[in-house]
This record gives sequence, structure tokens and C-alpha cells, in this order.
Amino acid sequence: MKHCSRLNHSGHIRSTQNAVIYIWPATGTSIGSADVEVGTRDALLAITNKSDVVVRGLTFQYSNACRTSAAVPVTMSDNVLLDNDGFFWNNAQGPAMIQATSSTVQDSVSNHNGIGGMADSTSKNELWTNNVTNYNNWRGAQGAYYLWSSSGFHPYATHGVTISGLTSAYNQTYGIHWDTDNRDITADNMVLSENLLAEGFVEKSEGPIAITNSHMCGGNPTTGPAIIGFEMRNSEQISLSNSTVANDTPELEVIGTPGGYLVTDWETGQVYNLVTQNITLNNNILVGANAGQNTFYDANLNGTDWTSFLTTFSSDNNTWWNPQDSTSFVVPVPLNNTRLDLPAWQAVTLQDLHSSFAQPSGDYLSACTVTPEGPDFWYVTDWTKSLSPISAGGTTSFTTMAVPFGGFSGPINLTVDGVREIPGATSSWDTQTIDTSGNATLTVNTSSTTPTGVYPITMVANNGAVTRTLTTSVLVNTVLAVAPSVANLGSIGVGSTTAAFPVTLANLGTSGVSISSITTSGDFTQTNTCGTQVGGTNKFNYQCSISVYFTPAKVGTRTGTLTITDADAGSPQKVTLVGIGIGVPITTLTPSSLTFPSTDVGYSSAAQTIAVTNSGTGNLDITSISLAGVHPEAFQETNGCLTSLSPAGSCKITVTFIPTFSGTINATVSIVDSASTLAETVALTGVGVNPSVSLTPVSLAFGSQQVGTSSTAQKITLQNTGTGPLYLSGILLGGTNPQDYSESDNCPIGSGGLNPNASCLLTVTFTPTASGSRVATITVTDNAKNSPQTAYLNGNGTNFTVTLT
Repeated sequence: MKHCSRLNHSGHIRSTQNAVIYIWPATGTSIGSADVEVGTRDALLAITNKSDVVVRGLTFQYSNACRTSAAVPVTMSDNVLLDNDGFFWNNAQGPAMIQATSSTVQDSVSNHNGIGGMADSTSKNELWTNNVTNYNNWRGAQGAYYLWSSSGFHPYATHGVTISGLTSAYNQTYGIHWDTDNRDITADNMVLSENLLAEGFVEKSEGPIAITNSHMCGGNPTTGPAIIGFEMRNSEQISLSNSTVANDTPELEVIGTPGGYLVTDWETGQVYNLVTQNITLNNNILVGANAGQNTFYDANLNGTDWTSFLTTFSSDNNTWWNPQDSTSFVVPVPLNNTRLDLPAWQAVTLQDLHSSFAQPSGDYLSACTVTPEGPDFWYVTDWTKSLSPISAGGTTSFTTMAVPFGGFSGPINLTVDGVREIPGATSSWDTQTIDTSGNATLTVNTSSTTPTGVYPITMVANNGAVTRTLTTSVLVNTVLAVAPSVANLGSIGVGSTTAAFPVTLANLGTSGVSISSITTSGDFTQTNTCGTQVGGTNKFNYQCSISVYFTPAKVGTRTGTLTITDADAGSPQKVTLVGIGIGVPITTLTPSSLTFPSTDVGYSSAAQTIAVTNSGTGNLDITSISLAGVHPEAFQETNGCLTSLSPAGSCKITVTFIPTFSGTINATVSIVDSASTLAETVALTGVGVNPSVSLTPVSLAFGSQQVGTSSTAQKITLQNTGTGPLYLSGILLGGTNPQDYSESDNCPIGSGGLNPNASCLLTVTFTPTASGSRVATITVTDNAKNSPQTAYLNGNGTNFTVTLT
């Protein structure tokens, strides 16, 4: 748990280098007796490969997901609705749609999450309506990291998405960041207010992205050191209309990689070389509050990039204003950082011919107002200076800023931890108290004997029950920094592979550094974007990404090392890798299906067996074994399986087929166990058969026969008219006068049987032993349902005297 009742508004940091956890509890808390709860679950709810799912009215808190993971990931799913849900105090993100389609997130709140509020990645045809993402990225801010994947709302590579009614405020990062390959986007009625970086940022996206009726405002005074209103980098077909951008530094900013940036559409495969062009501004209010707040800012993206921007730019009917600086348009022509007033801007761009440079009418800032939850403050720094390379014996400094909101006031006391871990280093503050708001600078002095290395230091800002921390790093005799120093990839089943864990290698120098190799040891692998060099003259190429993966070979804690070998004096840079291999049960069913021979209806087949084997590395807990499927009543199951199978353990299930009707009969054996969220099944198939006997004729009449003499033989045909083999157990004479008849046949008795449609003959002779009516029966017993079958015999015995006259 990142926050609990006894540690509310407290702070804590973890020093992975020194294996120490520092906790600043709220005033009056005895840490010795306090209950400290720690979140251990990654995803609180994962929806994967599902359709037509509704999650309504639930609250998700205290997920321990890693940086780029979410408390509630919705992955490769369709038509999922998150409605009126809450996501609070999760270590990383709240909800994230990942490769999702036709889904909706509405009326939900994602506040106080460690990295970002809501995220959307490689998804399409979605609706995000009336959501709130405030106070996010407190975890990233502890490490002076406010950038990628840290937005209040972070759409990445989304297509065909509608956003309406988003409120994103007080995030120590971007309000909303459209990041790479976003197109066919509409965003309406957004309030993006008092975020640390840009209120809205569109980066490396082909568009179109249409933003209407929205409000992007900094605080008053401005919140933080680097706040921007609306920022565009290497993006096309962006329109902003009927919106307000105010109190930012600047209001509109254009940056980018000169010459374009290659982006591939994940759906179509089309490759775009994106430059910032086809930008449309209409009916907007764009207001700076002081001389530092330029209304438009493109200071140095000149040449063909400026030409592409200018020749496709459309802007009119806007209200531009800065009461302290009429030259608030900054362009890269004829020289970088050229300042223009509105007439000059109109002359250069040939746009805004119906626009004005004047105080807007009405209270245009009221729509930007988001009332804070309560008194609080940020403790932040310029992220570009949070990693400081110096030579041994050199000095560096970190300027920090306290930013109050919600009526916060009072002294903020500053201390520092970690300097004593730098051999030969000392530190000093220019002030150790900030009164409500303002700056404080920490200076760190190293000695000539300070070893080469990267040394994290943590600055601590405290006001009563509120503690904020900020960790930066001093790089001695090295310009390469790798973060984090310890990568904990969490727990995963043996043989499975984790999602990528991001490691960043940054070059803080002015020249590129060649890379010889990037390797991992143990159960870890990596891919990277570093190539043979990191850093150089392009400010967007000063770092590269390394994706680390963990595939445990055994159960238990597994360790390894990511090693980067390069031309830097601090080479090799190393990251400690840690993961836990979890014993994973795997259910193996042998065979995977049973087929029974044709069996008479109502009779039992020979038993067949299924072997249940745990071929995994963890105990297999068996919850139930049952018959299921279409006709479970036609089978019987018994088993010798206990409630748990250890690895390599096995047990047997015995199944018998007892058909209840003729024809093909299907069912399954269903096993519910800990190896899967779905039941494991074995298919059962058998054919029920039903032999039937036909006697033709069913009676024989022999007429009159002299006593003591034999009649001519008559025959009865016995035929199997059913669907299964007919097994005869006896053919017997019976009735009143069986002694007067004799029977012989060619029918198989006891074995062999008659197949369907086969027949045999019964031959009967009448030899009366007395005069008068003589009757008997022939009874056939067999496995047919109508057994026994009876044929009727009758004849008349006569005595007569021959008289000679």
C-alpha cells in the first residue's frame, strides 16, 4: 500500500543502492507500533481476450504494478465498458486499454496514481467520456521523472477514438499526451489545468486530431518550472478551435526532430515521415499573463521544417493577448528566437487576418478552474538537470521548487540524504526553508578522490504531516546514466516470460558515446534501441531504451545483471536484475479424449481410464472432477485423485459408458484446478445401440397329424432388426405340449451373435403323442429390449382305424 490511514500524507523512498527504506510518517505516528501495509498484487483485475464485459461502480486501489503497467489492464478485448469506477493510489497506472476495440470508459475517476491516470495503447473505435485524471505521477516525481507514459491520460497509437469531458489537473506530468501514431481523434470539452508539463501534448502523430471547446490553463501563479499550454512535436493535421489556452509558458509550442520523424501506422503498415504541418487554429483565446509567457513559440525549428509548417498553417478569428509583451510570437526566421507582434506575425504567416491582440472579454479563466482537494504542495525540479555529470573534484547544484496549491501555506523545511554515500563529498543549501513557495538550491562538492560512478541523492521537503522527496543523481567522471539501478521484474511462472521492463540509458554530455555491447546474465534477456551510439547533437536522441525480459528456469528468486559496455569512463554500467520464478502447475490429461465401443442401451461398457498428471513446477490443487457436457447421464466416473498433486504426481479417473439411448452420445470429464481459470476437459464419445428381434412368422399351424407320425418341417426366421449385435442365450420349447414338437436351428447361441439385419432359421417338426389339440411355444432369450420373444405352435393329433368292407 502506498498510503494508509496511519501514514496519510507521509513520504517514503527506497535506496536500492544501499538496501535501505526511508519512511517519513505523519506527525504523531509511532513507526515502531504502526501497521504498515504493503501492496503486493500487480493487476487487480485483468480482462484479456474477452467480449461484452461491464465493470461498474468498483474501486481499485493499491496495485503494486510496475511503471508501465496498470491496475486494471484490458487487453485484446472487445466491447468492454468501465463505468463509474474509481482508481486511486496505485503504484503505476489506473486503467489501461491495450489492443482493445469498441470499448468505453465513462464517468470514472483515476487520481493519485504513481505514474499515470488512464492509458490507451494500440486500440481503436473507443469512447472516453466524462473522466477525471488528477494528482498523478507522484511516484515519477520522486525521481524527477515527469515525461513519457506519465500523463494524466496517455493515448498511445490510438485510432478512431472520441474523448469528451475529460478533466486532467494537478498532475506532475502532462495533462494529456497523444504519443505516436494517433489518428482520427476527436476531443471535446476538456479541462486541462495546472499540470506540471504541457496541458496537452501531441507527439509523432499523423492525425487528424480535432480538439474543440477545451481549456488548457496554467495556475495563477504558474504551477511548476516547465508548464506549457499546447505542445506539438512532429505531428500533422491538428486542429484547435473554440478553446482557451492561458497562463502557460508558452501557450502554443512547436518542437521536433529536424527533417521529420518516421512513424509506422500499426494497422495499415504505412510509414509516415512526420513534420509539424497542416495545423489549424480557429476562434481560440490564447493569453499569456507575463513577459515570459509567449503566445506562440517555435524558436529554432527552421529550414524546411518551418516551410512545411508555414505553407500548410491555417489560423484566424483568434484572440491573442499578453498584457506585458506585445511581441509574444517567437519564430525561427529570419533568425532563431525572432520576436514578432501581431502585425508582423500576420505578415510572416499570412494568417490571423481577422484575429486580434487584445484583452479577451469575460472571465475566460473560469472554465479552467479545478478546485483542489485540499492544501498540498509539489516539490519539483527541472528534469533536464536532475542528472548532473561532473569531474571528480567538481561542483554541481540542483535547484528545487516548492509549488503550493489548495490554500497551502507555511514553512517547508529541507534536508538531504545520500551525500554521505559519495566518498569525499559535501553539500550545502542556499536556504533550508521555503516559505510556502519558492526555490532552494543544493550544492554538492566532490573531491579529487571521489570514485567514478553515479550517486543518487534525495532531497526531503517537510511541512508537518506532509513530506515530499526528490531524488537526483551526481555523475562523477561519467556522462552516461542508467536507470533504474535495480530492475525488479516481479513474479512469473517458470518457463513464462514477463512483459518488457524499461531501462533507460541517457547520455548527459554533448558528444555521442559509442556502445560496444549490452548483455544480460541469468534468466534475463534484453532488446534495445541503442545501436552503436547514444547521444549526440540532437536533443531528442540523448537516450535510448533497453527492454529487459525475465524467463525463470527454476522456482525461487532469480538474479542477473544487465551490463552496458561503452566508451564512457564509467563503463560498464550495470543494473541488478531480480525476479521470482513461481512454481506453475500444468495439467496434462492422457488421453485427451475417450471413445467407447458401441454399447447396448442400458448396459455398461468396459471401463477406460484417464491419467491426470501435474507436469508443472508447482502443486496442482484439484477443486472438483465431474461429468459435464451434453449427456453426462450416459457415463459414470470414479477417481482416485486427492485435492492436490505435487509436481510429477498423477492420479487416474475411471469412466464407464452406459448409454441411455441409441445413437452417438457425447459428454466431457471436467476438472477444475489451479492450473487454469477454465475447466480442463476430456471429451467422451460413445454409441448407444439397441438390438431388436423379429420372428417371422410368429406362429406355426401344423394341422392334423396322425399320432406318432411326424409332420413336414416348418421354419421361422429370426432376424436382428436393431442397431447393435444380438446375442442369443437360449431357444427353448415350452407351453402345454412341448414334447410333441422338435426344434433345430442354425442360430449362434452364447457367442458370436447376430449383426444388425442378419438372420437365422428355426426348423420345427410336429409329432403328436396323443389325439386332440396340441399346443406349444418357442421362447428366444437374448440381449434385445423385447427379450424374450415367443413363437406359437399348434397342431391336432388324430387316431383313425382303417375298416375293410
